[in-house]
Amino acid sequence: MPACEICENEVDEVYTCKECGSKFCANCGDPERSLCEDCLAYEEEAYGEEEYEYEPEEGESEGWEE
Repeated sequence: MPACEICENEVDEVYTCKECGSKFCANCGDPERSLCEDCLAYEEEAYGEEEYEYEPEEGESEGWEE
């Protein structure tokens, strides 16, 4: 059984953080965003509580054009 590098518990599944490469469990990070709790905390500090979202500049397309 794999072990989480953060809490050191043996878990059914670990995920790899896309920022630092650590192996973490679902309790020690966000598997959907592939970020461990340490990198999540850094991101929140850098961008505020909400996740950073791209805002197009005036005249830029916001998405796919048909």
